[in-house]
Amino acid sequence: MTTSLDSDRALVNETKDQFGFVGIAQRLAPSIVEASKGDGIVIGLEGRWGSGKTSLLNFLRTELVAAQDTGIHTITIAPWLNGDTSSMVMSLLGPMTAILKAKEDEIAETAGKKKIAIKKQMAEVGRLLKDYGPQTARKFAPVANLAGHFIPGVQITGKALEGAATVAEKFIPSGSTPSELKQKISDKIQALDVGFVVILDDLDRLEPEQAVEVVRLVRSVADFPKVAYLMCYDREILAQALKTGLKVEDGDLFLQKIVQLTFNIPLPEPFDLRNQFLDEAKAIFADVMGSDANGDLLNDLKLAVDQEGMGLTTPREVKLALNSIRFVFPQIKDDVYFPDFCRLHLIKITKYKLYQWIESYLSIRSVLVTGDASVSLDEKSRIGKQLKTLLPSKDPFSSDSIWNLQRFIPGVSEAEKSEESVFNKMDSADVADAITLKRLGSPLHYRFYFALTGPKTVMSDEDFNHILALARENDDQLAIRLTEEVMKRRNSGKTWFEHVLDRLDKECIATLDEDQLIGLVKALSDMMDSAMAADGKHRVFSSTLDGIANKVVKRCLNRLNEVNPKKQAATVLQIAREGKALNWLVGKFFRSQLFRHGKVGKEEVTPDQWEISEKVLDDAIAILKVRVSKQITKDLIPDFPDIRAYLYGWLNLTEDAQAIDWVHEYSATDEGFIRILNHLRGWSMSDKVYYPLSQEVVSKFFDWDTTVERLDSLKVGEFSAQVAELQAAIDHANH
Repeated sequence: MTTSLDSDRALVNETKDQFGFVGIAQRLAPSIVEASKGDGIVIGLEGRWGSGKTSLLNFLRTELVAAQDTGIHTITIAPWLNGDTSSMVMSLLGPMTAILKAKEDEIAETAGKKKIAIKKQMAEVGRLLKDYGPQTARKFAPVANLAGHFIPGVQITGKALEGAATVAEKFIPSGSTPSELKQKISDKIQALDVGFVVILDDLDRLEPEQAVEVVRLVRSVADFPKVAYLMCYDREILAQALKTGLKVEDGDLFLQKIVQLTFNIPLPEPFDLRNQFLDEAKAIFADVMGSDANGDLLNDLKLAVDQEGMGLTTPREVKLALNSIRFVFPQIKDDVYFPDFCRLHLIKITKYKLYQWIESYLSIRSVLVTGDASVSLDEKSRIGKQLKTLLPSKDPFSSDSIWNLQRFIPGVSEAEKSEESVFNKMDSADVADAITLKRLGSPLHYRFYFALTGPKTVMSDEDFNHILALARENDDQLAIRLTEEVMKRRNSGKTWFEHVLDRLDKECIATLDEDQLIGLVKALSDMMDSAMAADGKHRVFSSTLDGIANKVVKRCLNRLNEVNPKKQAATVLQIAREGKALNWLVGKFFRSQLFRHGKVGKEEVTPDQWEISEKVLDDAIAILKVRVSKQITKDLIPDFPDIRAYLYGWLNLTEDAQAIDWVHEYSATDEGFIRILNHLRGWSMSDKVYYPLSQEVVSKFFDWDTTVERLDSLKVGEFSAQVAELQAAIDHANH
């Protein structure tokens, strides 16, 4: 399965080479073998972490096996596996001794005098190496890890070498200094037809003290002829380790004294890393989704990899990004847009600080979009400055430019002022597209990309889709469900019902079928009075709940008129006849239609902007006139959540004195009089929110002077506190 995680092990199988390392190894090996036949040399194989040094070494080792027949033997040491700063000397000299001993055993005693002489020479070299090791080692410790590629045909174990070191420690000849022993060894090796390639891998993983020990081994202790050292490291990291361990000013300059020549791991050919990433990403998508990426999704994936893949520099970075995708994508495949998901993980690997900025920015933006918070100008400026620092390029085609970022992160732009670079408005069609595709910029889905779960301030797609399903199947159940959502508060203080209304924007409604449109209109016309009663507050800086619902119903009716005008007309007449939310229907929805058609007020719009036709509106008004005049309806008015709005709608609807007569009848008692005046209060804001009682409003239902006198007569007694509040409200209105 391509969704299985990549362990990032160095390659051994040549068929899995994707970057030409096998070819490099085939051409390097002869030169290394030739170098091992001379006076001794140190070759540096340099490359960044993850660039493929160990994979190249594995392929080199395969090629060097062929050199065994020419007397060149390969020894591999991984000194970084030692947990202390013990000497590496025996890690090298032990295997060399073992190889020479094996060579000695190959020479039969019955061979000619020449071979016997060679045998004696090898035995002498082996003895000298055993003597030399203890004299040069600073202390004895378990031998470093050996790869075991010793030739011919013997694999030296750690225990065997440890034992050899112990024997050598006990046998330290007197009279010969380390320098003298080294010279004797050099003379003997020079005379023998044998050479060594010593591979020291991962030197950039060493602690400073260990790095110094390896340098001592290579340059001072074991600087023998016919020994070629192949040291593998990240130059910058090893130089820093030497600078620290040796306490020198320039670790890189010191390294140059050790290494006679260097070979840099070549950069992958242009697009190699991106092509590898794209091929494996497509395979992951096919495995998880059960079908190949194609169409716009495939084009977006290619664009994402082409843009953000520019930052890939090593095969390891490709593996890290792909592993992140393999690990997470199967769990959230239905909640993210795969091209954006891949893009984000490329950014995470190549520009981690930008990745962190994107997560923070989108989290703030999501609560701005849902209206749950605001952001100050200073905060905008700070966030904008961070973005300009992270993406300084002005080139629209550069992956280091804001121009590139704005292709997939909403609200960012290349602006002179920092505060204008972030949190800009986004076209509603683009917002709808981001939500529909579940893109990274969607305020409803962004958090899945980072936290595997949706944001707590938005309803899940599953829950929202259930609401849309109820709209098609059962509008009565939908009204119940929406009423339940009115009672549920989100973390921001807003209700989930408000969130549903916000999601029912023009773009969302354009995707609904006629049954869903009818269901939404009928459900809202049944439950909006309950929603207004539960809300119970004036909104100073945002639309009122009844106003937001009015917009949603108008959008639904507009869309329904496009797909089925007859059903639209029937739906309008049905809610006029049967809608349970009479307060909202009379005081908000149908009253707003009267204004839009120019039947009252001065807010008339042109017929092409009407949601319902003139005839349908007239028929609906005729139905409502009958409903509002019935006593059963009048008995409901005291319990309406916004009596003032209903009374205004009643006045506009019937154009007679029915509403005024009801007010006078209800105000016959002092309690009813006080209650009606409280309902007639408006609201305004200066240093705080006030609820004034204006003469203009009261005069629509009462004689003003008579009202003031009646209030004054009630100053003392049961209603004194309420009267004092109403008189203060009159003063607020006057000022």
